[in-house]
Amino acid sequence: MPIPTQPPAEKQTSAKEKVYQQVARWIIDGTMVPGEKLNEGEIAAYFSVSRTPVHEALMLLAEHHFVEVLPSRGSFVSRLSLSEADAIYEAISALNGVLTGLACAKQTPEDLEDLEEINRQFDHALRSGDSEGVLRLDDAFHLRIAGIAGNPYLEKYLRQLQMHITRFEHIFIRDEADRQHSTQDHQAIIQAIAAGDKTRAAALAEANWLGVYREQRPVLEREIGRER
Repeated sequence: MPIPTQPPAEKQTSAKEKVYQQVARWIIDGTMVPGEKLNEGEIAAYFSVSRTPVHEALMLLAEHHFVEVLPSRGSFVSRLSLSEADAIYEAISALNGVLTGLACAKQTPEDLEDLEEINRQFDHALRSGDSEGVLRLDDAFHLRIAGIAGNPYLEKYLRQLQMHITRFEHIFIRDEADRQHSTQDHQAIIQAIAAGDKTRAAALAEANWLGVYREQRPVLEREIGRER
């Protein structure tokens, strides 16, 4: 078959996608705080776009539970709650268990080297007090495992959950929670994957998420309060 006479046009990010991605980042990193009202006009002016893509982006953010739309009142950054945190950590723990188990049968020496390197960088970030680096490299570690597992559908859900998790992780960062043992947790996961021990690897991955959360949940109780 002859090649096309014209190269394909590069995919450009739409106005809706740009607004979605940036507002999501603002919500995730705490620039926009829970309960804050979102002014479509101000956001449209910031991005130099019409209100239509802003409205569409906010509807998508609402669909993904980052924004709450209240009839006749407007759009607000969704509030954080302990029940939501419990559900999200439970979900991401289970999903990481499945992905880590799948990775056991597909890993290569190069994959293991990548995981070791990410964990070394993660440990350095912990020891140097680089809190943003800790969050970024922890995400990178688990996403690398998801990549090894080779299931794009599960990886998509993991990325979505990690966005929600990061909202809570920023609270833990402010509290300077101790996570030094996380390096050892990661190392144990790597060893289980290398050994092809699906059961142990999955259990370690689940325990890594739930263990950290159980230790830090009192911080959430103090910061966002018990639900009434």
